[in-house]
Amino acid sequence: MTLPPHKLGPYCAWYSLMAIPVCAVSDGRKLGPSAAFFADLEERCQSLRRLHLSKANLTAPLPASVEFLTLSDCSLSPAAFPPTRIDAATFAVTSPRLREVELLAVKLQRGAMSAVPGSVEKLKLRNTRLPRECFQAVAESDGGQAVVSQLAEIDLSDSTSLTDREVADITAAWPHISTLKLNRCTAFHFPIDIIFDGSLEVLELNGVPISDDDIEEICSYLGDTLRRLSIAGCPVTDQSVRMIVAELTNLQSLDVSGCQEINKRFFMAFAGMGETLRYLNVSSTNIANNTVNLLRVCMPECQVVR
Repeated sequence: MTLPPHKLGPYCAWYSLMAIPVCAVSDGRKLGPSAAFFADLEERCQSLRRLHLSKANLTAPLPASVEFLTLSDCSLSPAAFPPTRIDAATFAVTSPRLREVELLAVKLQRGAMSAVPGSVEKLKLRNTRLPRECFQAVAESDGGQAVVSQLAEIDLSDSTSLTDREVADITAAWPHISTLKLNRCTAFHFPIDIIFDGSLEVLELNGVPISDDDIEEICSYLGDTLRRLSIAGCPVTDQSVRMIVAELTNLQSLDVSGCQEINKRFFMAFAGMGETLRYLNVSSTNIANNTVNLLRVCMPECQVVR
């Protein structure tokens, strides 16, 4: 169900779609919604959960009720993230509810990343440059990294200009995440030495030009923790398959679709993972139908997708 827009000022029109309040802001210029504007928005839309801002210069705290935030072509200051507030009269505590943040071509100001609230569970960045100063704490931030962070997933997929240094900085800022997605990030050399030793459970590298040496380091660093590995379309070889089978003994899901370098006779090696593997995607590879059928017989608990 879609309701007519409520006029809340020059920046905003909000809708209720399937009972989920949504707010969208867009203008041809980079605007600067004031603290008073966001305070008024918060008062009028007390159950606002989703907020999408476009072409805005964000320097004032966003509504604390927002759980899902998407920014595109914006400038982001650390002051935009809502701090924890205490009402002096009632001593009531209002904490930010932000759970997911998506930044698309956003200009990050000094301290913007250090101010990400500890409540955030998923962070997605695409074509957003990560200058060193955006990780530096600033006095006016609420010390997002001073509290226990709940961040579990970082998605940098499709960031066409992502560099080794940017990957290193963002993973150093959140060293205990469990999911890292770097799909189709082709502008950097995969720096496995900065990936988390002992915590990463899900790693997606679809379309990344990784080598057998990179696979060897993945197995060395993440052999005990990795549960899902996706390397679809990567130029991996039989040597990589041999290492994956031998070292990633806790792997439950593996996607090697589109990996044309794997010899068609070597696919039966995956049968050695039958005790733990529950999903294997071998579509768009050189595997023969009879090999797929044999794998399914040898791995009855595994879904083999061709």
